[in-house]
Amino acid sequence: MRRLFKTIQWKIVVIYMLLILLAMQFIGAYFAREVESYYINNFSEALNAQASLLASLLEGDLRTRESKEESVEQMRVDIDNLINNLVKINGANVQVIDQTGTVLSTTEDRSIIGQRTSQPEVTVALLGTRSESMRIDPRTGARVKVLVLPIKGDQIVYGAVYMVASMEGTYNTIRKMNGILASGTMIALLITAGLGFVLAKTITKPVKEMTRQARSVADGDFNSHVRIYGTDEIGQLGMAFNHMTRRLQEAISLQEEEREKLAGILSNMSDGVIATSRDGQIILMNRAAEEMLQVKMENLISKRRTLPELLGLPPEDEMPLHRQTEPLFIEMLLPNREEVILRVTFTPLQHDSGKRGGIIAVVADVTEQQQMEHQRREFVANVSHELRTPLTTIKSYVEALLDGAVEEKELSNRFLRVTMSETERMIRLVNDLLQLSRFDSQGVRLHCKEVDMNQMLRYAVDRFSMFGEQQEVALDLEIPEALPSVYIDPDAINQVLDNLLSNAIKYTPQSGRVVVHAQHLRQQERVQISITDTGIGIPSRDLKRIFERFYRVDKARSRGQGGTGLGLAIARELVQAHGADIEIASEWNVGTTVTFWVPSFRGGSAG
Repeated sequence: MRRLFKTIQWKIVVIYMLLILLAMQFIGAYFAREVESYYINNFSEALNAQASLLASLLEGDLRTRESKEESVEQMRVDIDNLINNLVKINGANVQVIDQTGTVLSTTEDRSIIGQRTSQPEVTVALLGTRSESMRIDPRTGARVKVLVLPIKGDQIVYGAVYMVASMEGTYNTIRKMNGILASGTMIALLITAGLGFVLAKTITKPVKEMTRQARSVADGDFNSHVRIYGTDEIGQLGMAFNHMTRRLQEAISLQEEEREKLAGILSNMSDGVIATSRDGQIILMNRAAEEMLQVKMENLISKRRTLPELLGLPPEDEMPLHRQTEPLFIEMLLPNREEVILRVTFTPLQHDSGKRGGIIAVVADVTEQQQMEHQRREFVANVSHELRTPLTTIKSYVEALLDGAVEEKELSNRFLRVTMSETERMIRLVNDLLQLSRFDSQGVRLHCKEVDMNQMLRYAVDRFSMFGEQQEVALDLEIPEALPSVYIDPDAINQVLDNLLSNAIKYTPQSGRVVVHAQHLRQQERVQISITDTGIGIPSRDLKRIFERFYRVDKARSRGQGGTGLGLAIARELVQAHGADIEIASEWNVGTTVTFWVPSFRGGSAG
């Protein structure tokens, strides 16, 4: 019930009824008062008129009685006839009293005729003053009007007329009029309630429809519209609401398109994008940033992580990111223990009011770029050093020959042999650099064919047997009697074998041993070749960089052996060009094993 009266419709009906009821009450009170006043005044005037007429008629009889001394009985008969003809019609009780206060005639209790009355009003009237009052009849409890008029002429009071008239008839009439007014008020209220309900419905029905439409719009339904019932203010409100719905639909559609575009751009960006709120908490992160930092945006938002916490930066109060105009390069250790270098650019957001907003951080993984830049600088330094060392040696010996050493045949021959050796070293370096440069620019071009792997390995061992004897290193071959044919570029694989065997023999001390081992991996359809030495080995910290260009574990000893530091890099390029792979395992001061595999022959195509 309380909920019902909270609606506008019922509020309008109730207010409308209260207004009508209030107006009817004011009108009814005024009307009742005027009706009561009218009837009472009318009753009093009629009673006064009758009393005045009766007093004037009785004046002659009483005066005649005094002058002619007419008998009392005859006078009483005349007075009774007069009273019965004039007054009794209204039901008033009348007493005619002479100047001595004796009752001459009455219409009520005739036993009091001839008795003297003690009414104070009569005493006042016999003195020449009329008296009028209202009282309650003690016998009936009814309201009565008491009127006493003196009967006088020529300033002589001959008697008085005492009239008592009941006013219940008048008040009954007033009550009937009030009842009619109350009934009219109730009928008016009922009619008002019906009309108010209809009026309120005409007002609230469009409002209810607009309310339902507003809920539908809030739920995302823009297809329905408010029905227009007219061109009044409510109709204009409905038209404005429909126009607003259309504009809102267009705006939301446009916003969705822009959001989808932005989401598509963010999802397909190679750089990571992170957005923060004003207090630095992360509110948005694209897929690239999640993959780059190996985190999930939902976890960061639920844990209320901030951007400085995510990137491992000092707190905002120590390092305000919105004032950071230059990109930051940050080294991070990811959850998978991978070290990355990130370049982060911060862009502060400003509200229309000028207040500082959040921050947009663009994150780029520059680990490879930094590594390549480091390798480039190291490569340039290594090439410069590798070229400068033999050139310096050649220059020194040439200067010595020019200064006169050429005259001594034995000394000059030794200087020339050194110069030739350094020249050949530079030629090997330049050839290796040209080969790697060709690999980088044109790729590795192979001319694959079916090759007998047994024969190739034996030939490689035979080529380095003399070098092994010179270094006092044993070179052995351990292979099955019959290896399957392989599909390779023989020149490329021979170069790989030459580089690996050369390194194994050079870095193995005297009385050491180098073993070439091969086996057929049938399930993988490949032939695996391993070269194991008992040399100085490679520290574990250097294994992951051993295939980098110019990288040496012991640079002084490597240059003493005449290496360029490019052999393993070239070998890896050639093996990977066959769709194969190469790996190295080593233990310091124990030995090293280099293993690579090549595809076996399958009808003329690579495996």
